[in-house]
Amino acid sequence: MPRLGGRLHGRRDELTLAILLLVGAVLAAAPQTSTAPVIHSILSRGNALFDSMFGWTFELSNTYRDNVDLRHQVAELSLANTQMEEVRLQNERFRALLDWEGERRSEILTGAEVIAHGDGRQSFAVTISVGSRDGVRRNQAVVTADGLVGRIDREPGSSTSLVSLLNDPANAVAAVVQRSRVQGVFQFAGDEGRLFHVLQAADVLSGDVIISSGLGGVYPEGLMIGTVMSVSDDRDGVSLKIVVATSAALDRLEEVFILRSGNGG
Repeated sequence: MPRLGGRLHGRRDELTLAILLLVGAVLAAAPQTSTAPVIHSILSRGNALFDSMFGWTFELSNTYRDNVDLRHQVAELSLANTQMEEVRLQNERFRALLDWEGERRSEILTGAEVIAHGDGRQSFAVTISVGSRDGVRRNQAVVTADGLVGRIDREPGSSTSLVSLLNDPANAVAAVVQRSRVQGVFQFAGDEGRLFHVLQAADVLSGDVIISSGLGGVYPEGLMIGTVMSVSDDRDGVSLKIVVATSAALDRLEEVFILRSGNGG
């Protein structure tokens, strides 16, 4: 019943407005001296009734426009906040790179940005923004402030180079346990880094830091490779199974340094 009553009330208002407009039109045709007060009263009543019937539509339109404007402002503020956060994080990365550069400045050939990930071999490589015209050569080591990343793979182009990352199973690094000086070879097996060719009697513990030994002529000595996550006896009954997490985030590379090392072979 309330809904029926509301519909009847709405139709009554519409009928009243129509009658007022009709009467106003009739009176408007009559002599103005006798009808002016009546016309004014009718028009005032009609305006008030019109406002009561349709004024809410204008308010709703204004509210909608206000909501659209607010959503635009929120989107703009969100974008600005995201951009500011990106600048902050980039500044932190640059600061770390500059600190590392200060420690080993003489070893650095140039810096570069990562401009592409992958080369058809899953996530084993990235492309960087420097090449032969910048002095880049095959087999030069590539690092970040966090540690070793990989090496220049194949002959570089004039303005770009392909970097073979540490997680490429074809990439092997002569390595040493920093604490105990135990020697081994770091290499990926599947999706995990391993330190191979270490006997079971060797002094290697979880948490040990693994660095490059400098043997082999590609990677200079003392570059951070990663941290030992676990140590157990391998199935061959002779060696240790040593799992190593790389210190550099190989899947999130953005800026790198190319070192002068490398045998160019």
